[in-house]
Amino acid sequence: MAIKAFPTLKTQCLVLNELQDDDDLDIYHIFSSAKVMEFYDMESLSKPEEGLEIVKFLQDKFKTQTGIRWAIRERSPSSNKQKLIGTCGFNNWVSYDHSAIIGYELAPEFWGKGYASEAIQAVIHSAYNGKLPIHINRIEACVVPGNIGSEKVLKKNGFTFEARLREKGFWDNRYHDMNLFSLLKRDALAS
Repeated sequence: MAIKAFPTLKTQCLVLNELQDDDDLDIYHIFSSAKVMEFYDMESLSKPEEGLEIVKFLQDKFKTQTGIRWAIRERSPSSNKQKLIGTCGFNNWVSYDHSAIIGYELAPEFWGKGYASEAIQAVIHSAYNGKLPIHINRIEACVVPGNIGSEKVLKKNGFTFEARLREKGFWDNRYHDMNLFSLLKRDALAS
């Protein structure tokens, strides 16, 4: 099943929709933040034009049907244009074993408001209710050890810690361990 139009998800406080080219400076703001990148599996952006490269990369996930990444926007009753505060979605999905890898980040000024959980819940719901072009039974998340905030968000949303993956990631010129979490469709629908 191929989706022709990018799906928009709405929650109480957020709108999750397609990234636009003019989101580039907000993306640069997020991906150049030392606080955000402390536990992120890539190097920080150093030039504003790199924001557009990230936007294009994430847009291509949907165009090539290899994943989907939503812009997370804070809903504003006073404005038609909601502010981009982060992204969330599936970095990739694997059709042969019905799995997907979830990723997310928020600008630091929006941490602690429950927005990450709210976005993840909407994404999980879309995955497990047939709103995506692939059947998903298992959602995985890899978290850099020490990222307590991200682990709390995952556990709050029903994810289970499975294992420490030794030297799974490579960035900043060194190897990094990753903690693997998962959420099965049957567990998500039972809660």
